[in-house]
Parts: sequence; C-alpha cells; structure tokens
Amino acid sequence: MEQLRAAGDGPQARKLLDTLFRQVHNLKARAAANGLTDLAAAAHEFENVLHALRKDSLQHALAAGARLFLLQTDFDVNDFERQFQSLKETLNQHGEVVSTVPRASKEHPGKVSFRIMYAATQPPELSGVTVEELPVDRPSSTNNFARTLEDAFHNFATELRTIPIDDVVAQAVRAGQAAAEATGKHVGFEVRGDPALVNPLIGDALLHLVRNAVDHGVETSGRVTIEIEQHNDDISITVSDDGRGIDSSLIDKIFEPGFSTAREVSTISGRGVGLDVVKTSIEALGGTVTVRSELGKGSCFEILIRANPR
Repeated sequence: MEQLRAAGDGPQARKLLDTLFRQVHNLKARAAANGLTDLAAAAHEFENVLHALRKDSLQHALAAGARLFLLQTDFDVNDFERQFQSLKETLNQHGEVVSTVPRASKEHPGKVSFRIMYAATQPPELSGVTVEELPVDRPSSTNNFARTLEDAFHNFATELRTIPIDDVVAQAVRAGQAAAEATGKHVGFEVRGDPALVNPLIGDALLHLVRNAVDHGVETSGRVTIEIEQHNDDISITVSDDGRGIDSSLIDKIFEPGFSTAREVSTISGRGVGLDVVKTSIEALGGTVTVRSELGKGSCFEILIRANPR
C-alpha cells in the first residue's frame, strides 16, 4: 500500500493495482479452500473495489492531463502479432494504450486492421499510423487513487488471518471441494502420483486449475483428477476433468487477462483472472502451461516445470 500511495494516479499505480488484484484473488481462493468464509467474503468485496478501479484507468489518465487519440494501422496477417506488440511497446513508452480492436481489413486483403485508443500528452508520430484526436469531457482530478484503496482495504484487513500452509495438493483438492459445494455440483477428486513432488511455489496455480475444472469443466456431476509425474529434472502436474470441454475457438483466449466464459461474476469466477494467474505465475518460474480439450469429453491442463524452480 505504501508503494501504491507513492505512485499516485499514474500508470505505475495502475500496474501495482493489477498486482494487488492478483494477490487478493489468490488469497480469496485459499481462504475458501480452508473454510475461512469471513475472509473469503471480505476478499471478494475488496476485489469489487479493485475491479472498479482497474476499469477506471482512462479516467485517471485524462484527469492527469493526457489527451485521447484514435490510432489506425494495418499489419500483414502472417506477422501481425509481432508487429502489434512492437507498436504497443513503443506507444507505452510515451503514453498508455487504453484499448485495441483488431479486425480483418476489407480495404486491404491479407491485412489485419487495428484501431487503438491511446492516452498521452502528445500525439504519436509513427510511420503507417493515422492519428485522430478525440474530444473528451475531462474529469476533475480526484487525487485520491491510493486513499480509495486504503479505505476499501480496511475491512478486508480486519478479517485477515494466517492461512495454514500444508500439502499444496491437499489445498487444491479442498479448494475444489469448496467450489463444488458453492456451485451445487457433485464432484469426485482423485490424486495420482506423489504430492511431495509439487513445489509450494506453484500452489496458487494448481489451486486455480482445480477450481476452474469444477466451475467451468464439470457440469452437474463429474470427476477431477490431479496427476503428478517426474520426467528426469521436470515435474508434470495435470488437472483433468470429464466435463463439457472447451470450444476450439476459445483455446487460444482462455489465458488472456480479463477473459472469462462466466455469464456473471460470482465468488468463484467471472473476473477473468484465474487462468491469467496460472500462466503468469508458472512462466515466472520458468515453466509452461498447456491445455488439451475435446467438446463433450473434458479438458486437461498440464503444468511442466523444473523439479526445483526458483
């Protein structure tokens, strides 16, 4: 919270806000897994405030004196991801990319057209990019970005207690059982392999995968299996379910920040942060996470990581 207060209302504050949001989301899941219902409820309410503030980044940028621009450009369809990421990195050095909308270009076949909303103090000068300044009703600066968080944090902090630390696989199973109870589903859990091989550093990722299997995989009843195997210096941890499966058109999107298939926000899902947490935390440890799925037969998420990640 001290870092957030020092960051003020700028982009750095919003980056810290994203980090805090992930940490609270992790803690909420652990609290629910351990039956700490008051803490889980307080964490969920705190998430509501954090979520609202995350969506308010444009207002804070404008209040700080930024101008709003609409950028349009086209990229070759075969290389558009690399080109777009390069452009985004350049733009973020001098301002803040607020939103992007890609679409197939009707005017230029073989191209992907991007419309980018961009907040900055000066218009960018980039080759091949058209820039239009948008009129805005500039909000008055509130200068209380960190204060709002501190007020919301107070009730959450009063419920904060030490969460017991034990076998991370057992924690994940308890999280799955709590999710099954909350959603009214009948779910059996099976663990294969040696839980002692699972490094506590991946505990949050494993917990989210099990909760995800219960909430999004299993329909009314089913089974979730956690399997642990060692291959030389690597550990493979898979979480599979026999549920509805994932549409192939969504496979590449499910790890994106903010993406969710939930129709509404609940204490279990709807924030679009669970699988983002999994991918971010595993990659930070040098591992990978992949998914295989077949509609009507279920899904399997696999974490592959070194036996002793640091």
